[in-house]
Amino acid sequence: MSNAKQLEMMFRKIGRTTLLASALLLLSACGITQEPKEGMTAEPSPVQAEPDADAIRVEVLIESDSDSAVNLEVDIDARKHPESVYLDTIEVPYREEFTVPKDTFIPLTSTKVQADKDEAASWISCTILYDGEVVATHKSRGDKAKAVCEKNFRLGPG
Repeated sequence: MSNAKQLEMMFRKIGRTTLLASALLLLSACGITQEPKEGMTAEPSPVQAEPDADAIRVEVLIESDSDSAVNLEVDIDARKHPESVYLDTIEVPYREEFTVPKDTFIPLTSTKVQADKDEAASWISCTILYDGEVVATHKSRGDKAKAVCEKNFRLGPG
């Protein structure tokens, strides 16, 4: 057999071996569960709810070092299903969930949340979550502290 034929066969074997090794590495990266070792107990992990494929779950959260906040404004700018909440006083922590159906192209264009601290507080914060993921947060301190969170939809990078 010629040297060229031997080299060609060797490269084919190396190629197959590399492909097999890559596939095994990829599969092992997917994770393998193991039974707990004898004497060890495993804590059950909390199961996170599967996000609804037909809707966006929007959550707003207001927190403070006081028991209340004032002048809450929540605006969910959804193309077909907009929602707003305006309250003079709220108890904190305040959490509210909204569901925006995915029944149109770009169903949710923006979310804005703002609230003022009450007289007893030194700080106030707001958080916006989409399907459990934080997309905006803000904390404000001082005499006239106001937390303002806003998330706008943008096409393209950014």
